[in-house]
Amino acid sequence: MRILKATLLVMIIVIMTGCSQHKIFITAHRGSSGVAPENTMSAYLLAIEQGADYAELDVQETADDVLVLYHDKTYERTSGIEANVWDLPYDSIAGFEAGAWKSEAYRGEPIPLFADIIDSVNGRMYLNVEIKMNGHQDGLTEHVMQVLEDKKFIDQCIITSFNFAAVDLVRELYPSYKVGYLFSKMPPDIDVFTADVDLLSIKNELVTAEFVEKAHKAGKEVHIWGKVDDPEEMIRLRDLKIDNVITNYPDRWREFLATK
Repeated sequence: MRILKATLLVMIIVIMTGCSQHKIFITAHRGSSGVAPENTMSAYLLAIEQGADYAELDVQETADDVLVLYHDKTYERTSGIEANVWDLPYDSIAGFEAGAWKSEAYRGEPIPLFADIIDSVNGRMYLNVEIKMNGHQDGLTEHVMQVLEDKKFIDQCIITSFNFAAVDLVRELYPSYKVGYLFSKMPPDIDVFTADVDLLSIKNELVTAEFVEKAHKAGKEVHIWGKVDDPEEMIRLRDLKIDNVITNYPDRWREFLATK
């Protein structure tokens, strides 16, 4: 009888384990950038409404060392200004139009301060803070980390960068903080599976079952960005059991994962 009970208990545990769902977290890429203008306050507030777990953002410094959200090296694409991000002080960009390029509904949207976004999402959504190296940064990594420390927000975010030296510096200065390495091609000079990072953030074209398995065995999460919103790709990524999807449409992924 004891053997039978023990066998039944093992069977129940196996069944329950097999039925447990793998959790995929949803990150809004530059906010809900499929609808709202990227890296703006509206995009992050919409991401919260759409149920995103995280939102990704790009942090750069102005000429006078003010941290702002902006992706490109120049303001031309979204603001129509042919100027480098690092060449202008904050006061001269505070009035730049950052929303009308996406939709007239967002006309008047400014380029936001990093600190303002933190204040707006604090306690409501986590952030994936990408340290955006542009070749002209001076102490950007330390500045970003200081703001996160001052805001007491470090336990609500992850720090990522395409620049491995930046990620490595964060790890050196703040060993307990969660950091990730971003890449679109397998780096020839870095073994990503043994690198001292907590997560690997890679373009969807690179991810395979073998990659996910190796990353998970190495204790690293797999975060995926790129062309992730195609229905067939959504199914593929879900079945690969990735850990986090970085999407322009968090509402689509939320609905998809809820109905699988």
